[in-house]
Amino acid sequence: MAKSKTIRVTPNLMKCLEELRAAIKALPQGEKKRRAAGALDYLARTFKGKKQPLRGASCPLNTLIIGHG
Repeated sequence: MAKSKTIRVTPNLMKCLEELRAAIKALPQGEKKRRAAGALDYLARTFKGKKQPLRGASCPLNTLIIGHG
């Protein structure tokens, strides 16, 4: 892993975020959609430069820290 923890958000990354957002909208309601939306929200917040929970450390088993925030 690089020493710098800065993520350079390029137009290609933003386009990928938009594509994922559209794909998640098409999913049927349920746990998979909720978790995918949470993961996408986490990435979007990270791209905006917001601090990650637990400084980005791995979350404990069976814990969802990527939920909407």
